[in-house]
Amino acid sequence: MGLVQILTLFCALSFHSLAISALDFQEQSNLETYIVHVEFPESDTQLSTASSSIPNEDLDGWYNSFLPTVTASSNDAPRMIYPYHNVFKGFAAKLSAEDIKAMEKKPGFLSARPQKVLLLHTTHTPNFLGLHQNMGFWNESNYGKGVIIGVLDTGITPDHPSFGDEGMPPPPAKWKGRCEFNTSVCNNKLIGARFFRIDILSLSLGGSSEPFYADNIALGAYSAMEKGIFVSCSAGNDGPTSSTLSNEAPWILTVGASTIDRKIRATAVLGNKEELEGETLYQPKDFPSTLFPIYYPGANQSDFNADRFCTPALLNKTGIKGKIAVCEVGANAMLDKGKNVKAAGGVGMIIVNPQQYGYTPRADAHVLPATHLNYADRLKLIEYIKTTSSPMAAISFKGTIIGDGHAPAVAYFSSRGPSQASIGILKPDIIGPGVNILAAWYRSVENNTNTKSNFNVISGTSMSCPHLSGVAALLKSAHPDWSPAAIKSAMMTTTDLVNLAKNPIEDQRQLPANIFDSGAGHVNPARASNPGLIYDIEPKDYIPYLCGLNYTNREVALVLQRKVNCSEIPSIPEAQLNYPSFAIVVRSAVQKYTRTVTNVGEANSVYSVQIVAPAGVNVTVNPTTLSFTKVNQKLTYEVTFSPSRLASNITVSQGSLTWISSKNAVRSPIAAIFRAVGFFQEKRKKIYCIAQIFVQLITCEQSNLETYIVHVELPESGTQLSTTNSSIPNEDLDSWYNSFLPTVTASSNDGPRIIYPYHNVFKGFAAKLSAEDVKAMEKMPGFVSARPQKVLSLHTTHTPNFLGLHPNSGFWKASNYGKGVIIGVLDSGITPDHPSFGDEGMPPPPAKWKGKCEFNTSVCNNKLIGARFFRHGDGSSIDGIGHGTHTASTAAGSYVEGANVFGNANGTAVGIAPLAHLAIYKVCTTSSCSERSSEPFYADNIALGAYRATEKGIFVSCSAGNDGPSSSTLSNEAPWILTVGASTTDRKIRATVVLGNKEKLEGETLHQPKDFPSTQFRIFFPGANQSDPNADRFCTTALLNQTGIKGKIAVCDIGEIPLLDKEKNVKAAGGVGMIIINPEEFGYTTSVDAYSLPATQVTYADRLKLIKYVNTARSPKAAISFKGTMIGDNHAPAVAYFSSRGPSQASIGILKPDIIGPGVNILAAWHRSVENNPNTKSNFNVISGTSMACPHLSGVAALLKSAHPNWSPAAIKSAMITTTDLVNLAKKPIEDQRQLPADIFATGAGHVNPASASNPGLIYDIEPKDYIPYLCGLNYTDKQVGLILQRKVKCSEISNIPEGQLNYPSFSVVVRLAVQKYTRTVTNVGEASSVYHVQIVAPAGVNVRVNPTMLSFTKVNQKLAYEVTFSPSGSANNIAVSQGSLTWHSSNSKYSVRSPIAAIFQAVGL
Repeated sequence: MGLVQILTLFCALSFHSLAISALDFQEQSNLETYIVHVEFPESDTQLSTASSSIPNEDLDGWYNSFLPTVTASSNDAPRMIYPYHNVFKGFAAKLSAEDIKAMEKKPGFLSARPQKVLLLHTTHTPNFLGLHQNMGFWNESNYGKGVIIGVLDTGITPDHPSFGDEGMPPPPAKWKGRCEFNTSVCNNKLIGARFFRIDILSLSLGGSSEPFYADNIALGAYSAMEKGIFVSCSAGNDGPTSSTLSNEAPWILTVGASTIDRKIRATAVLGNKEELEGETLYQPKDFPSTLFPIYYPGANQSDFNADRFCTPALLNKTGIKGKIAVCEVGANAMLDKGKNVKAAGGVGMIIVNPQQYGYTPRADAHVLPATHLNYADRLKLIEYIKTTSSPMAAISFKGTIIGDGHAPAVAYFSSRGPSQASIGILKPDIIGPGVNILAAWYRSVENNTNTKSNFNVISGTSMSCPHLSGVAALLKSAHPDWSPAAIKSAMMTTTDLVNLAKNPIEDQRQLPANIFDSGAGHVNPARASNPGLIYDIEPKDYIPYLCGLNYTNREVALVLQRKVNCSEIPSIPEAQLNYPSFAIVVRSAVQKYTRTVTNVGEANSVYSVQIVAPAGVNVTVNPTTLSFTKVNQKLTYEVTFSPSRLASNITVSQGSLTWISSKNAVRSPIAAIFRAVGFFQEKRKKIYCIAQIFVQLITCEQSNLETYIVHVELPESGTQLSTTNSSIPNEDLDSWYNSFLPTVTASSNDGPRIIYPYHNVFKGFAAKLSAEDVKAMEKMPGFVSARPQKVLSLHTTHTPNFLGLHPNSGFWKASNYGKGVIIGVLDSGITPDHPSFGDEGMPPPPAKWKGKCEFNTSVCNNKLIGARFFRHGDGSSIDGIGHGTHTASTAAGSYVEGANVFGNANGTAVGIAPLAHLAIYKVCTTSSCSERSSEPFYADNIALGAYRATEKGIFVSCSAGNDGPSSSTLSNEAPWILTVGASTTDRKIRATVVLGNKEKLEGETLHQPKDFPSTQFRIFFPGANQSDPNADRFCTTALLNQTGIKGKIAVCDIGEIPLLDKEKNVKAAGGVGMIIINPEEFGYTTSVDAYSLPATQVTYADRLKLIKYVNTARSPKAAISFKGTMIGDNHAPAVAYFSSRGPSQASIGILKPDIIGPGVNILAAWHRSVENNPNTKSNFNVISGTSMACPHLSGVAALLKSAHPNWSPAAIKSAMITTTDLVNLAKKPIEDQRQLPADIFATGAGHVNPASASNPGLIYDIEPKDYIPYLCGLNYTDKQVGLILQRKVKCSEISNIPEGQLNYPSFSVVVRLAVQKYTRTVTNVGEASSVYHVQIVAPAGVNVRVNPTMLSFTKVNQKLAYEVTFSPSGSANNIAVSQGSLTWHSSNSKYSVRSPIAAIFQAVGL
């Protein structure tokens, strides 16, 4: 998944491809290219659905009628880009959002979606495929004569000799196309440059996986298929990760890429005479065979600063001249590496594959002598360099070599299944040649200007797809009556399953490829010409399949381009489609599917079935024999799939079902997918995000099993999993993890024990284990630790204004509202169709974003750019409890006018960073999820994951917890995390209690009924006698047995049961209203809840007044007066009672919490209507918690990152911490819930001030490596520090530092008799020439000195250090904690950079 910049944790945390020409148009003002779908009027017009043929002119006139009048009169260039006449009804046009809104009201409008940019998925191959001149299938098929292939790609070079027409017959009579070149360059080969009537459509294009109704390629391909056109598409180049396919529709042939047996050899000869075989297209004949020194700064794989990728930084290196440079794949293009090496004076280049590329090297047209080595040879090269004092190498060029026995092998880049759009259809369908393919090119790669006969060698599934399109053309020529499905079936059921060495086809690791790598296998054109049987599908057969995908009628209609009513159609499951392969999601229930085969072989033929059942599945077929008596006869058979007892710990298995006659073998591959082991928590993880670390949460335990988080370490050497390997395939890691499970686990009948394997953040897994299992595991080499999973609590709009953020001015405007920043939210999911996550006015996500959207339908957009779920038993990113929806909208929600709950807090809701993008990770499904409480950092999975995120430049903010007001109740205390406490805002939603003595008690409630009478009601308060322990003061269900409550206002104490349950009990017992009273620890913190009867919650001070009144009045009465939303509480911000307090238990020398922000009674998006209004998606709720505070700070961090993109996470944190507010709106010190001055362990540095943070003057920066001596200084073992760093470390070789020496922007000093000295380094991010003077407010009981007392800067980003000395003073008697500050003031009074100081006195046992 792509790079998230801000990570916030609240769980403790035509046919679209034809429109490609539109890409060349320049956008007009705010216009964007949209693909618009329309439908015909039903009758009374020449355009009605009854018309079988409609002139294009009439269609164009109708299309233009959809364009608003303003469009037609515009002085801009024409809005209409392209009208679609054949594939679907609609057009491409330049439109604004307002144009679309007007269009939506017109009859016939279906949909309008912004145009997407499709990626280009990108010759001895005829011989390799068994096609030979004047013989065999090539001859029998007449070389595809009479077939028209349509190619949708980047265009063509028409005068290339590959498109000459010598010997070509004229085009078929059916051809009605046209040639749109400026000159007449079309001929009998190149018959047109438009799409009209063709036989084969080849698309080497693709985007991401989409539902078919939202996938323009799928839409166009369906229409083409209906017209008898065979469509083949490239699978994509996002392998080798699972579920990375595009073009997955079952009416498309989805083509993966494989190698061929031709190599263009260039051998690296090492100084020890070892030869490493590579490839290159450029083969200079005059390159000397002498040895040159090797330049490889990346040989030390643990040095992350080495320029191993041969970037332009090489130009500043002097050591490369006259040497052969070794360059790793990544960071820049292959050809650019060569240019950089050459410019720096290198004489040659060796490119080395990373592990995921395996044995797939590329032959590129480099600008200097070079070779590209596989991963195995990379390891040999590194070993040679490390063990040789003066490593040398030569490059020997051997030209073209035929006969690689490993071919065909699946290319590393070839996208893998299973399909996300339709998992019950096996994809890819097939593989074909796609690596180092020589074909025509638009220019000379040799810079030869005297020829048009230009060729190039490139790789990609885009190269595979046209091979299969060509084979389809041969089949269509040989069998002109075959349907597209018949052609596909013929190719898929006759594939090759072995390579030239007669071993099973391999993947890029030279391991047997699995079924989601190769699909049915490698194409065999000759066998496909005579398959014996075919699985045919008519276009109408796809309709019940589409309805079975739970698409709506409108969505199915978008595919069919006509109306449909799925309720009138017997829908079918995916696997019931008459597809020539099977993809079965194995469940406990038996599954039965039928298939129908058509005899296209000999008239009288008998076929018997042969079954190779996938592991973990029983497969039976009935009947087992098929007897045909004529050609084109159809016979049906039934297949039954049921789980076997061998399915433990199996993710995917594969098998086949083959019908065998005396002449033919018709093979259907079978993929078996086991949901039970979480296969759909797929491994694609290009974004570095700490969601991986705490995601698997068990809902029901097996017998005596408990969920453990197991940490392991890699072997040091001697294995593919050794620590010397920079990248290890997930499959290898998973197998290794399974080896830790005791034998009893593998044979258990309780179901799979592995819950989730961790691949990125640390090495280990979550599994269900018994205590005995763990004991057995502890004896195994590589075992580090196993700890039971803990439970994490969910720490859970006027706030932008309250924080000083105003539209079109100040910091909000200067930061561009967080534009371009991605905020990752780890919580309970999201409600994707909430208007807070609409993307009107949002820019597209940054190019770096590689994440995915795991919703069942395509609901992601430019605001909500990604969604993943990491929770067993749920299987969706949808928010079922509202918490994640609320926090995400708080951080980065879009503008929603009229946001309110029961009419209260009415206004425009907006997040703190409204132009930031959201990436959602669902890690919680109830009010709690795994991992919680203070832990050593090596045992705290949130701290572990946050450290890895910080290493990658991701800012991490976490809620401090809701366990206040007690001391030392924090969670998320690591210094690389911003730990956020909660404060109040100045908004109150008032409901006043008017007592019978006319005294008024101010409370709050969300439900404000307008018709509640102002008359006085009797008070029912059994808890008024505070000394009666048996009184039902909590309004439990015992109220239902009380007769005295009816018609009265009940007074309820907080505790025992939730507040809303109290209200239900009062209402059920006949009470007319309710007063909730705070206990002492809640103080002045009141919450507003969505009660359904008149109610209010009052403070502890008013509780005492109420009790006194009830106990002294003869007949106590009260009324409740509802006053609505009021702004201006001068006590705000105040620390909420529930906000967890410091000091930190995990690291007392780091001041925590860091900061406080709005977290009480926060209005934000909600997953459902609390008002029970089913007619709106614009649902909001008001809730409280540090979970509400955290996203406010995440939003502020996004604004800072947008304004200062080069700032590190530590710099952003420093800016916020050193610029906080210390006083409330009344200009008094910030108070706690008692309305007493809050101490430093309640507020941290103070209350966030976004505008001040945007220009802090100085920052305290910390690099990830700076944390290592700090961690060693905590007296952690090497192993424990290694768990955090995810690499080995020896603390004995590192200069450890005490906690107070970390360059943190605050101080937490445990006062001892000895003097303590610490240094800090500040970086100037303010004015270049600036002078700062120190001001010290020493904590009581401590002497503080600073040297120097003045800092003079002369340039921006200059760093200066100072030393602070702490020593005890004589006034420390009976002091537990005191606080002070150290502030650097600039001489121009522009900046004040304040570091809070907490002094802790051990003598009093804190």
